[in-house]
Amino acid sequence: MLRVLEVERSTYYAHLPKSSHQQGAIHRKGRPVPGLSYTQAGKPVSDEQIQEWIMEFLSGEGSVYGYRKLTVLLRRRHELVINKKKVYRLCKHLEVLRPQRQLKLKHPRRFANNRVLTTSNEL
Repeated sequence: MLRVLEVERSTYYAHLPKSSHQQGAIHRKGRPVPGLSYTQAGKPVSDEQIQEWIMEFLSGEGSVYGYRKLTVLLRRRHELVINKKKVYRLCKHLEVLRPQRQLKLKHPRRFANNRVLTTSNEL
């Protein structure tokens, strides 16, 4: 039919209504979240358990820790094989991330005050 109408196949499928050929769930890019991590011995640990450990650290001694220090604590105390990006995702889910600090300039920028500039590169 497309050959008779002299229409490209890509053009035909681009103008189809979305509901006719895409009725399933929305698929996100990337690998799905597995929901668990492993200890160094190979024992699986669920994300819920890791979130409990993170909350214990934050309620106790590590109230000012960020996700990188929490990663080190999880690796040392619970012998987890875990990435800092996963700890960041779990902290973001728990809404315990601290705001990023604002860097202050060491030397404030100086502007030309009360000067009359007549040409370029004069200041």
